[in-house]
Amino acid sequence: MTTSKRKGSGGRPKGHWLRRGHRWLGALAALFVLMLSATGIALNHGSDWGLDSRYVTSRWLLDTYGVRAPDASASFTDQGHRATLLGTRLYLGELEIAADVEALTGLVSLGQLLVITSGQQVLLFTTDGELVERMSLPPGLIGPVERVGRAGEYAVIAAAGQNYRADSDISNFVPWENTDAVDIDWSLRSSPPASLMNVLKEQYRGRGLSIERVLADIHSGRIVGVAGPYVMDAVAILLIILSLSGLLLWLRPRNGRRNN
Repeated sequence: MTTSKRKGSGGRPKGHWLRRGHRWLGALAALFVLMLSATGIALNHGSDWGLDSRYVTSRWLLDTYGVRAPDASASFTDQGHRATLLGTRLYLGELEIAADVEALTGLVSLGQLLVITSGQQVLLFTTDGELVERMSLPPGLIGPVERVGRAGEYAVIAAAGQNYRADSDISNFVPWENTDAVDIDWSLRSSPPASLMNVLKEQYRGRGLSIERVLADIHSGRIVGVAGPYVMDAVAILLIILSLSGLLLWLRPRNGRRNN
């Protein structure tokens, strides 16, 4: 009994190109499968691993994403303390102390407390930058707060032409006519030093791009721009072709089993 192999053109067994193409497509697809699997696992555990609060420091990647630090919109100093607002991030010296501040209208120092005003809020911090209280102003107070100052040992704010003075523990503000003509030391804007601005802008950029976002963009293909989703569509088509070719190879009878 003899065994013969069915051959196509050129003397190669039928299915040769199918097997060869399947092999190369498999090698290419394996790279994308590994990437998608690794980024998918990382994204599923992003919060557990702190990826949403860890940030990219690569200048090249920050430039690629267009992460830029804005100029300071306001800066105030009092008794050696300086508050500066970049975007919505509030800094005390070089330390970021709040991340959702829409405006900065003044800073005064009262003992171990710093009184910072923003819109309809008064923010109380320790001199070390620890948040003590975020006070919403009473409904009867016409805002927003235009400025803040110090009258002796009391904090004073001004809104819509009316002055309001805080009580001794800065828990409430009430209208104040200042009938005794007490001098008010109002907080005034000042330009932060260039050296400080350089440090703040580097810090701002350093917290502008989370590792979780980069992984999500890699997973979706958006890391390469607008063409990214189309690249991932091509990968999906590649996997479909790979699956179909593998199925065809599995369904074809093996040459070794075909005997004459």
